[in-house]
Amino acid sequence: MAVFVALLFGVAAAGPGATASQGCGISLAIGTTQINYPSAVIPPPGSVTFSQILDVNYSSGFTNSTLVVEYLNASTWKALGTFQGNAVGFTEVSYGLDRSWVHFGNDVLRVQNGACTSNPSSFSVSYDPSAALVDVAIYAGLILLVFVFLFAGKKLGWKRFLVVAIPIYLMIAPFTGQRYDVYFLLSSGIRLLQHVNPFEPGTPPAYPGPLKWAYPPLYPVYSAFSFLVYQALTGSALPSVMGLTWPGWLTSTYNIYEAYVPSSLPVLVFLLKLPMVLSALLTGHFLKRMTGDPWAAIWWVANPLVILIAAIWGQLDPISTVLVIASLFYFQKGKANQAYLLASLGAAVKVWPVLLIPLMLVVDLRKRGPRALRPLLWCLPPVLVTAGLYAAYGNLVNSLFVLLYARGIPTFSGAFTVNGLTWQEVLVVLKSPPVPLFLLVGIPAYLACYAWVYFKRETDVVKWLIVSILILFLTYNYVNPQYFYWLVPLLILQKRKWMALLFTVLPLIYVILSYDLFYFVSPAFLPDQFALGASVADQIKLNFFYQSTWLFILVGALIPTLAYVWAFLSEVRARGSPAAISVENL
Repeated sequence: MAVFVALLFGVAAAGPGATASQGCGISLAIGTTQINYPSAVIPPPGSVTFSQILDVNYSSGFTNSTLVVEYLNASTWKALGTFQGNAVGFTEVSYGLDRSWVHFGNDVLRVQNGACTSNPSSFSVSYDPSAALVDVAIYAGLILLVFVFLFAGKKLGWKRFLVVAIPIYLMIAPFTGQRYDVYFLLSSGIRLLQHVNPFEPGTPPAYPGPLKWAYPPLYPVYSAFSFLVYQALTGSALPSVMGLTWPGWLTSTYNIYEAYVPSSLPVLVFLLKLPMVLSALLTGHFLKRMTGDPWAAIWWVANPLVILIAAIWGQLDPISTVLVIASLFYFQKGKANQAYLLASLGAAVKVWPVLLIPLMLVVDLRKRGPRALRPLLWCLPPVLVTAGLYAAYGNLVNSLFVLLYARGIPTFSGAFTVNGLTWQEVLVVLKSPPVPLFLLVGIPAYLACYAWVYFKRETDVVKWLIVSILILFLTYNYVNPQYFYWLVPLLILQKRKWMALLFTVLPLIYVILSYDLFYFVSPAFLPDQFALGASVADQIKLNFFYQSTWLFILVGALIPTLAYVWAFLSEVRARGSPAAISVENL
């Protein structure tokens, strides 16, 4: 945080010919002061390139005013772009590096409004011939490590492989994380400790609305506990409510993590990720027991998608998934009480395990009749805890409405929003209005699915859970890479190796193309990811992916959708998987 404040309000040395700062409350800071560009030639305007970030602070007097970003050309200031001042008093803007305004060497910028001029701020651009090679070498090295990890598992066997795998997972976790998502993991618990509702900021808002926790409430309780342990270990103080709000949240949402980056952040991140890591390993244990195949467990733990989501990214999906797999395990054993309790606990962490509960019910109803309803009572404890947490920190009804609306209606701030590997990206390209396909098509499809399972006497719960997830993928406007984590262990249970491999590779390719690898390195370890030429090269790759409509639609929409349809038809036509989790096995 101290580094960021110093950067935000620091004044860079002015370049030749710069005029004296006239102040008026405008302050400019450059995002990266040294850019090691991966090409010997700065590209022409309109080319895919790296974008320099500018952080502009200004007084409330500039709200709704037009501010002009200028660059120094020899001894003359020329306009680069404009933006409107906002009530927050902070705007982050970015401009792609091209030769219309940038040259190798020192480049100077300022922000101007009438007679008011910010401090001039400069950055240097130099050619780094090794940047792209280093970036490619890192990816090649990671791929090689995955194969080495798999080979080690094959040679060592399950138990000895765990001795190697557990330390690797635990060593990766503290120093990595998707910066935006890790902020939400830690901020949810801190808000509970601040006695602030993390699920709804209230009126007037205690913090900006987009920074609320939009998942079920169980994990924030663990997050709060983690922060208390973190305080005991490091002596860190509880941040203030304002201390968790980065001033640039309005114009650069994905940099909100900059609000809280203590030097001991890896300790807190380790605690926050511990349930994810343990869940991934425990899932491997259940897969071994349920399939009787040690290689199934090894392949799971060594799977790069599992490592990414559980140890690197910092997502809730490993926790909810292990609870689903454990629920299936106990359902197979005829222990319906435990099965419903575990599935509902999973839904109290992330909503998707709700899909399992009605499937178990309709299968069991057909077998045992009304007696199958009694175990549903075991869903009540997680439901009551969830309701109690919502009620304790705010309005229960309103919090539930926010959760359901945020997850069911494809809008954000009134705009149609789509993300991940979904055919609905095509709708965005076509500028379609928001269509809640999940509510209009997905929910009726689930009802039809349950009716089919009941009247056709289907008993394979794993099969129909996969079908249910694929219905979500085909109708929901968000199919983020971590959602594939749900499918892979179910496909392993079915012994569908090639399909499990496909649903591992698809999200990994998407992540490689749509993310800068260095964004996953802890900001406490790498405060400025773009200080590395390899990161600049990786960002250019990312920009190319998003600006190439044909490639984006192919990788993010068409190929995944074909895979969903193929998997859906394959599951529906299957007469029973090799490892069917069914009441017939009881």
